[in-house]
Amino acid sequence: MDRPLRLPQQDRADFETELGRALSAPEVRAALRASGEEARGVERLRRTARENAEFVLAAAAPEYERYAALRADADAVARLPVDVPARERASGWWGVLGVVVPIIAVGAAVVFLLLGSVLGLVEDMEVLAHALVDAGWVSAGAGAVSLLVGGLGLLGAARARGPEAGEAADGPGELVLARDAWRSALAERGLVPYLVAQASAAPGQRR
Repeated sequence: MDRPLRLPQQDRADFETELGRALSAPEVRAALRASGEEARGVERLRRTARENAEFVLAAAAPEYERYAALRADADAVARLPVDVPARERASGWWGVLGVVVPIIAVGAAVVFLLLGSVLGLVEDMEVLAHALVDAGWVSAGAGAVSLLVGGLGLLGAARARGPEAGEAADGPGELVLARDAWRSALAERGLVPYLVAQASAAPGQRR
């Protein structure tokens, strides 16, 4: 009876996938034909590989250790509580300063300048008209300054988030590469040589 593999479920599935591919490898098929067992030897080799999985897995131990470590790190990061970083909260304030404040300031400037222009046409309203016009230009200047400062702040916040986004994108890719490296090593250094040896061995010499 097959012994269960001492591997996580995903790794067991990968082992079975690579085992199926290895059983179809040309060198394994050639060894089975040479031994005269091509018809029923495939299932025997499959059963033997499962029973001696720990021996086969040892051939790709360095790659598996790296893959398992990267996966553990990724799982630990995924379990961290989700929180809005301080830099993202700060970028929200930069957005207010760079968008909302200029809109309000420009709107106020337009109102002040229009009122000042209209009141300037009325006698005895020159002082108030000049005050409104001055207030309009001050509001326009404040809006321009807010737009400039807020835009620079948003640009700085975006640049600060750039490296983190790149690292997050590289993380899963590195994990996928480590998994592929383990599976390749398992097939090339573990399963295929083992299956060829078992197919070519005499009945009394098989593991």
